Amino acid sequence: MGVGSEGIRSVIDLGTNTVLMVTGRRRTDGSVEVLDDAHAIARLGQGVDAGRRILPEAMERVCGFIEGYRDRAHALGAASIRAYGTSALRDAVNKEEFIAHVRSRVGIELRELPGSEEARLTFIGAAFGLSLPPRYGVIDIGGGSTELALGAGSEVEKSASVDMGAVRLTERHFPHLPPTPDQLKAAGEAIENSLDQFFPFPSDVSLVGVAGTVTTLGAIDKGIERFDADALNGHFLKISRIAALTSRLLSLPHGEIRSIPQIGEQRADIISAGALILLLALQKWKCPGLYVSTRGIRYGLLMRELESCNLP
Repeated sequence: MGVGSEGIRSVIDLGTNTVLMVTGRRRTDGSVEVLDDAHAIARLGQGVDAGRRILPEAMERVCGFIEGYRDRAHALGAASIRAYGTSALRDAVNKEEFIAHVRSRVGIELRELPGSEEARLTFIGAAFGLSLPPRYGVIDIGGGSTELALGAGSEVEKSASVDMGAVRLTERHFPHLPPTPDQLKAAGEAIENSLDQFFPFPSDVSLVGVAGTVTTLGAIDKGIERFDADALNGHFLKISRIAALTSRLLSLPHGEIRSIPQIGEQRADIISAGALILLLALQKWKCPGLYVSTRGIRYGLLMRELESCNLP
């Protein structure tokens, strides 16, 4: 297959905690064929909330993943590879240094994605492969920020982004696990203050959740020990189960959380904070639960890239 001969596009989503890539092309019937979907925890945002700088070791670690993704995309014949950074990149005072480092080492131009655009693209991408009601909302609990969007079909009515995520909350309020009552109270107040910045979410509208907190809790709820995107996509996670899982996680030390098969070493320190954000959001909006989506912003980015292709 010649490079780019079939309109193949790759996009990389560089978040505070994860680096993700999806590669796909548009079929002749207009649908999207996904050729590769890769996931890694790279922790670009390590220490960014406190120091506002991307650390040298984080730069090197993340560039290693991007290099691997670049090679995978080229092997599939991708005509273009576009990379986008979200919360950690937005926050970092040395973002231009990191962007230049990625350009020099990997040969890919990294672009900063505004929070409002992140919310819009997450809304579009979250619905990929799901059968949803005409009107729905999407929540994306990331490492450094949380996005909320509301709309119908592919049209977003409202969207917002706040600087509150699982990594940021952990670094500010959970220096060790389990948190003390005072730490838990302070974290809850911080979450509530952030949630107040969102628009009122209608309780009669279905909610979809994306990103690691939601997919991890969904996998625990379904008893899926090895991540299976297709088996998990569309699973309805009840608020009663979220409450029970959050309560359990907040009572455990790091070592016991790490031993839970669906969590492991790389997410053990931040899953408690992410679960608390999710629980308090659903309680505030009086949602009975939410649908799990294993897709998200990278799918929204891919569909945007494919729309720009002049394919027959």
